[in-house]
Amino acid sequence: MKKINRNIAMIALFAGAAIMIFLENYPIEFAVDEQLNELIKKTLTRGIGSVAALIIVLHLGYRVHNIKGLGRQLAFSIPCFLVVINNLPIIALITNNAYLSTTPGRLIWFTLECLFIGIFEECVFRGTLFMILLEKKRSTTKEIFWTTIAGSAIFGAVHLLNLLGGAGIGPTVMQVGYSFLIGGMCSVVLLKTRNVWLCALLHGIYDFCGFLLPTLGGGTWWDTPTIIITVILAVATAIYMIFALLRITPESLDPLFDKERN
Repeated sequence: MKKINRNIAMIALFAGAAIMIFLENYPIEFAVDEQLNELIKKTLTRGIGSVAALIIVLHLGYRVHNIKGLGRQLAFSIPCFLVVINNLPIIALITNNAYLSTTPGRLIWFTLECLFIGIFEECVFRGTLFMILLEKKRSTTKEIFWTTIAGSAIFGAVHLLNLLGGAGIGPTVMQVGYSFLIGGMCSVVLLKTRNVWLCALLHGIYDFCGFLLPTLGGGTWWDTPTIIITVILAVATAIYMIFALLRITPESLDPLFDKERN
């Protein structure tokens, strides 16, 4: 994609941040229903953030929008899709231990919110921060490995900010842990496919499946079979991702970077 002018990028960044802060803090009523109103506000906030983050990625000029060979990209990412889809408690839904209780309108806004969260966070953390780190630290396969770990650790650590919002220590620590793992998985997908959109899709599906019932349903979903399947998928995919990461060479990453950048 064409590189965006610095001035346009800065205007987009500050305008996007200002609108996001306004929407988050000003009591605008988009719907009478309180839950629907909150979903609309969050979706609009994430959507505006996604546009601003994408503009920054385009300004930096990293080549992370590759859609050529999409079939091969999807084939490589099959284990990743199994992990994110498994975040939906399918067994609990089948056995009626968990349930979905919502309206089509709420479901649509919730889906859009998850999609925009995926785009926003992947553009910020994989398309920008990780790429900046990688541009400086990718001279050897070992360096690429540790740069990937560092980028994923930063992504996980950012979720400690949830403590400021009143989240408990236990849930926050868990979120930091799985955010690190998801961040690492998406980082490897980006390195192998050069497609940040695929990372955003995986991230969005993960959030959708994980937060759907807590947000729009209820019940109990952490049963023994679900835990066993989750652990097996997580370990198998982690091994798959590590082996893939250790086979990446510095030369294979050159297409990610715009050689005309100063």
